[in-house]
Amino acid sequence: MKNILIISATLKNNYNLAKELDAIVNDLKINDSDSIKTTIISLEDYKLPLYTECAFDENINNYKNTISKLTNEFIENQGIIICAPEYNGSTPPIVNNAIAWISTTTDYWRDAFNKKIALIGTSSGGAGTKYITTMKLQMEHLGCIVMPRAISANKSNPLNEDSAKKILKQFIELI
Repeated sequence: MKNILIISATLKNNYNLAKELDAIVNDLKINDSDSIKTTIISLEDYKLPLYTECAFDENINNYKNTISKLTNEFIENQGIIICAPEYNGSTPPIVNNAIAWISTTTDYWRDAFNKKIALIGTSSGGAGTKYITTMKLQMEHLGCIVMPRAISANKSNPLNEDSAKKILKQFIELI
C-alpha cells in the first residue's frame, strides 16, 4: 500500500488543487499490484499558535493532541504532496509554522519528513516559482526526496491535467 498525504495550506484555491490532484491520483493505475491510499488535510484545520521557543514552552501541553495528530499524518505516509500559494516570494507562514511545530516535537527533528517522496504544488496569483523553489529547498533540508517537477496552476493558467498525470505517475512510482 502506498500512502500519500496531500496537504493544503488553505481551504480555498490550494485545497481545490489538492482535491484535483487527489482525483487524478485515484484515477491512475500504475499496475495491478499497486494500491494507493490518499489523505487530504488543510493546515487551516490545525489551529496552532505561532511557533517560538517561549510559545513552545507555554503551549506544548495545550496543543499536544493537535500537534501529534498533524505529525502522525506526515509519519504514516510515504508520499507528501504540499499545495500552497506563494506569499511575498516565499512559503506561507502557516506552512512554516506547522513544520516548526512538527520538527520540534518528534524525537529527531526530521522524523516526519526523512526519506519521504515529496511533490510541490501551488495555486498562486502567478506561477508560484519562488514558493516552489523555497519549498523544495526546505523539504530537501528536512530529508525529503523532492520531485524535480512541480505542479502549478492559477486563474490564467489552469491545471494541465495531462502534465499533472505524468508528474503524479512518476511520483507514485518513486514511492
